[in-house]
Amino acid sequence: MKRWIEKHGYWMKIPVMLNLGMLFIVAGVGKLFYQSTSFAAAPFIETLPGGTLFYTVLPYIEIAIGSLLVIGLLVKFAAASAGILIVMFASSSLYLVSIGKGFDLCGCFGMAGRLTYISALGLDVVMAGMVAIIFICHRGGYFNMTPWYLDDNKILAKQQA
Repeated sequence: MKRWIEKHGYWMKIPVMLNLGMLFIVAGVGKLFYQSTSFAAAPFIETLPGGTLFYTVLPYIEIAIGSLLVIGLLVKFAAASAGILIVMFASSSLYLVSIGKGFDLCGCFGMAGRLTYISALGLDVVMAGMVAIIFICHRGGYFNMTPWYLDDNKILAKQQA
């Protein structure tokens, strides 16, 4: 299995990185135009000190994470950051579904899309799988600055040919 991942992992991680990055960029840009405290993290964030500041900063964090994934810089760091946000959103959505608000709109994508908490929970599970694929297939470290389009294997293959 390890040999198969080494051989095909590059082609598995690229579409996953691009899709996950675009999801975060769209969510962040959508929230910029829809400033609200109705995001999926509302039940937990408001209890923290400075929790309302999080709503102001969240779109920029999502755009930064998405941009890093699309460009391919600091991929594991961006994936870990995305994983933290995904766990927070999923736990919040799960809580809201459990108290009977599953069909309310979550505001997860702001003006860019309308999801219920149930569908947001499903999307969070898919996005967590994407983060797992990135961690399994990406060879670099947490602070690797080599973009995906300049991957070391591809450069070495071209030099040896």
